[in-house]
Amino acid sequence: MKNGFKVLYAIAAIGLSAYITSCNKEIKGNKPVLTSIMPSSAGGGDTITAHGKNLFTDISKVKVTINKKEARIITATPDSIQAVVPESAGSGRVSVSINGETYDGPEFEYDYKVIVTTIAGTGEAGNRQGAVASATFNCPWGIISDGNDNLYIADVYSRLIRKISLTDSTVVNYEIGNLDFASPYNIAIDRHTGNLFITDFNKHVMKMDPSANMSVIYTDEMPLAGIAVSPDGNSLFIGNNTLGTITKTDINGLNPVLYTNNIITPRNIFYDHQGKMWVACYRFLYDITNGTANPAYTYGDFGGWEAIADTAGNFYLADHFQNCIHKIDKAGNIKKIAGSGLAADIDGIGLEASFNGPQGIAIDANGNLYVTTYNYNTKEGNKVRKIEFK
Repeated sequence: MKNGFKVLYAIAAIGLSAYITSCNKEIKGNKPVLTSIMPSSAGGGDTITAHGKNLFTDISKVKVTINKKEARIITATPDSIQAVVPESAGSGRVSVSINGETYDGPEFEYDYKVIVTTIAGTGEAGNRQGAVASATFNCPWGIISDGNDNLYIADVYSRLIRKISLTDSTVVNYEIGNLDFASPYNIAIDRHTGNLFITDFNKHVMKMDPSANMSVIYTDEMPLAGIAVSPDGNSLFIGNNTLGTITKTDINGLNPVLYTNNIITPRNIFYDHQGKMWVACYRFLYDITNGTANPAYTYGDFGGWEAIADTAGNFYLADHFQNCIHKIDKAGNIKKIAGSGLAADIDGIGLEASFNGPQGIAIDANGNLYVTTYNYNTKEGNKVRKIEFK
């Protein structure tokens, strides 16, 4: 009897081996191919169909990924696979894996849902700290994320540095006091030390350490605007809006030298994820390579001053006069992604939301955007908005 079981087991093993060999031969002889994706762009939860040939019909042996994120398969036939797009998949290649072998298909564009909310500010002009829902601002401009769920904001007319804790939903004020410093304008952070560096739209640069000790470390011709800390934490770069220059100093504001010039109204200075410096200006975006300013993008009817980059190579621009946010994708295409154009801070999805004079813009480690608002005609805005992509 035992010998009978051994014989049956051997026969089964031979059969399984033959099946696997047959499958492998089938794949080698008839290699799976993905030819097209319909639709070629969709959002999370949407259904797409990958068309091709020599595809397996056994769902248990097939895996589909979009931008390396696994999609849930609905149906599979020899020439098509239906699958559900994962939430926040992002844009990238669609691939199919069969018996451990992966076959790449076309590129897929993920349609993000752009969600705009207000995280702080009643809209009333003031300097009230405490809970974010009741806090007030008075022309908030520069904004930066420290990567630890805190935002720091240059509140121009209140002459304060404001800290928003995203974990406990509070706003804290830091008084500038009697320093020779007009009012905070733009803001940068040294991610090695946590020190903040702030310009006024006058002629000063101030440093604030993590204990909120403040000192003026640099004075130059007015009006100073943008500021950035080099990725290695050794240097400051300070923009002069009228002269069209960027000055480089050491991290203590000493040993200034002209770094680049011939920039039209430089405002904020920032680095992308590859360490390249960029300067946002009214209607222009410059890349700075080896101290030379190169006009990279001209926005046409874009009416703002501030921009930021994400880790995927996209740029986001705060359009102050058209009350919206633009995106420049890594292919150079410019698209409005949030804001109806109405001068009002209204939460919503994409173009159904609105902004009342977007000014400063920042990005956190999760790719969320933060925008400060102020309307110089109505004295309204005075809010901090959040933009999420899902």
